[in-house]
Amino acid sequence: MNRREWLKSMTTLAVGVAAAPSLLAVFDAHAAAQKGGPAPQFFTPPQHDTVTAVVDIIVPRTDTPGAVDAGVPRFIDQMFKDVYTPEEQKRYLTAMAAFEKEGGKPFAQLDAKQRLALVTKLHEQALIKGKDLDPESAAAFVLMTKRLATSGFFISQPGCTQVMQYMPVPGAYHGDIPLSEAGNGRAWAVETVLRI
Repeated sequence: MNRREWLKSMTTLAVGVAAAPSLLAVFDAHAAAQKGGPAPQFFTPPQHDTVTAVVDIIVPRTDTPGAVDAGVPRFIDQMFKDVYTPEEQKRYLTAMAAFEKEGGKPFAQLDAKQRLALVTKLHEQALIKGKDLDPESAAAFVLMTKRLATSGFFISQPGCTQVMQYMPVPGAYHGDIPLSEAGNGRAWAVETVLRI
C-alpha cells in the first residue's frame, strides 16, 4: 500500500467514525417512527400536533400512504431529540412559535382550507427569500418541516416500497421480456466525453 492509498483509507475511516453517531441516530429515529408507541419525547403534545398537521399537508394520503401513515411526525420528534444540537432545537421551536402566530390564531384552530393556504403562502415566501430567509421565521419552520417530512417519508417503508420504484434485489437478469418492459427500445443514458 502506498502513502496515497493509506491517506485515503485513513480519511475515509475518520469521516466514518465522525458520521456514524449521526447516521445511527437517523436510523434509530426511523425505527422509532415505524413502531409508534409512547408520547413524543422532544415536542410537547400541542407542538407534536402542529408538526403532524403540517406534515399531513406536505405529504398527504392519496392512493398511497401519507407522511402521517408512515410515522413521519415521530421521526421528526426523534431527530430533534437525538440528532440536532441545542441551538438547532431552539431555532426550530422559535420558528414554530412564529408559525403559530402567523395565522392570527393557533394553527390547530384553523380549518383545513386556512391551514393549506397558510402553509402554501409561507412555503412560497421561503422559496422567494432563499438564503436571506430568517431561520427563526414562520416560513423557515415550514421549509425545515418540509425537508424533514420528505426525508422521513422517503426512508420509510411505505415511501420506499409504495411511492418509489422498489426492487428488493436489483440487477436480476430477465432474458426474454417484451420491448415495452425494456424501455421501448430507448438506449440507456451513458456519460459522454467530448474530445477536442
